[in-house]
Amino acid sequence: MQHDQAQSKTRRGRPVTCSCEDRREAIFAALEAVHADCGLEGATMEAIASRAGMSKRTLYTAFASRSALFRAYIDKVANGFIRPLPDSDTALPIAERLERLLLQGRHHGYGLPLEILRAFVAEVPRVPENGRDLVQTLMRRDMLILKTELDRGLGRGEIAVTDTTAAALLLFDMLRPWPLESLLDPGCLVTPEGLEARQKLAIQVFLNGIAS
Repeated sequence: MQHDQAQSKTRRGRPVTCSCEDRREAIFAALEAVHADCGLEGATMEAIASRAGMSKRTLYTAFASRSALFRAYIDKVANGFIRPLPDSDTALPIAERLERLLLQGRHHGYGLPLEILRAFVAEVPRVPENGRDLVQTLMRRDMLILKTELDRGLGRGEIAVTDTTAAALLLFDMLRPWPLESLLDPGCLVTPEGLEARQKLAIQVFLNGIAS
């Protein structure tokens, strides 16, 4: 009986652990909170760890550097911009498929991601591989997702275009606000509502231009 009570006390006394994914999400939330209060310069590893309620050692276990944390955060934001369709949506008409590709994510503003991108752009002359990685990993990923749907549409006779890679690149450029304005002037940030309206118009104009 005493042994069982001792084991129960031991179990109750153990600290609650969280999964790696939960820890990453807590760190990202802390980064956003610190940025909102102090800006990107104030988003030090110490400040982020404190806001996340963890030690700096734990934070560095998850992310080896501040740069690695920022890069992972950009991946998280990018993964919410264009995502592959679930199988249940692949039978929809192409206009609906393209809209769902783009509108299934939730956009909460781009202040922090753009500030991080500005920092990465400033480092490109010194660390060119960082910029190359962003282009190859993020931009090409989104373009390939769009190409997959255009290939599907071509196979079904929904569109008439011979080069789906070039068409996907064109649609990708139509969907995105021109990044230079936002990078140079924080006052030019696109709103979620403005981005959604642009995406719907881009899809309509694009499909009308390559209709079968």
